[in-house]
Amino acid sequence: MTSRTSSFVDDVARARVLAAYDRAMAYWPEPREEQDVPTRFGRTRVHAYGAGERTPVVLLHGQSATPAEWAPHVEALARGGRRVLAVDRVGEPGYSAQSLPIGSADDAAAWLEATLAGLGLERAHLVGHSYGGWVALQQAVLVPERIASVTVYDPPRALAPLKPGFLLGAIAGAISGSDSFQRRWFTRLIGETGVTAEEAEAGMRLSLDAINGFRIRLPQPQRMSDEELRSIRVPTLVLLGGADRVMVSRRAEARARRLIPDVRTEVVPGAGHGIPVEIFNDRVPAFLREVERAVRA
Repeated sequence: MTSRTSSFVDDVARARVLAAYDRAMAYWPEPREEQDVPTRFGRTRVHAYGAGERTPVVLLHGQSATPAEWAPHVEALARGGRRVLAVDRVGEPGYSAQSLPIGSADDAAAWLEATLAGLGLERAHLVGHSYGGWVALQQAVLVPERIASVTVYDPPRALAPLKPGFLLGAIAGAISGSDSFQRRWFTRLIGETGVTAEEAEAGMRLSLDAINGFRIRLPQPQRMSDEELRSIRVPTLVLLGGADRVMVSRRAEARARRLIPDVRTEVVPGAGHGIPVEIFNDRVPAFLREVERAVRA
């Protein structure tokens, strides 16, 4: 529980982080649209691409990240006539502006519901990475009315405990202030994703600047109870990195398969905490098509 809002360390840090954000967003496909959605928790920036009659996709990025991380996936998700909307989560380093604390999963769900309503979405597929995956699963439990399906990649703590080594590395990296140490730790954490070296460097620079220049005050992701997972009634896809340093992937997969009623799971061999582009861009659009065929049948 937190009673404070997230913030940039100072104006210099804000300028540095947003410049890195803009450089990383240059890898998004064009034309890209931007929209600000007012909520009681603050103004939410949303990036959009594509159009069509299919149910839209809403993307929720990880912690100390931004919608820039979805650049390699947007076109694949939009193919076939689908609008893709990437939310700049309130309380994270970016162009959204937080005005009230988000102190719990209920607050996060209320913020996301207000954002979806402000976008005029009656139904949407939620796709979340890391912390964004935890938010997506919580939404399916707490405010599921607008949710057509949920896809998550490596949602921390939701399905399995964090590895002690991950926690120690995250703390050491945060307090070290060493660019080289943080860079090595992030490289091992993310693993190979299949993006170009230039795009990977842009994402790395943004994450490092964000960690050092922005103070996140959001609730820590918590273990979801068996009852919560059983209550998820929408089709769910759980993708996990086989070489993930955050949690034991096989343990998370087994729990998801045992408890979530309508779930598909896959542990991607050799993948880390970063999203593997080729696998994600194949599995997720196929899953969304499957969900929509079932609705029409």
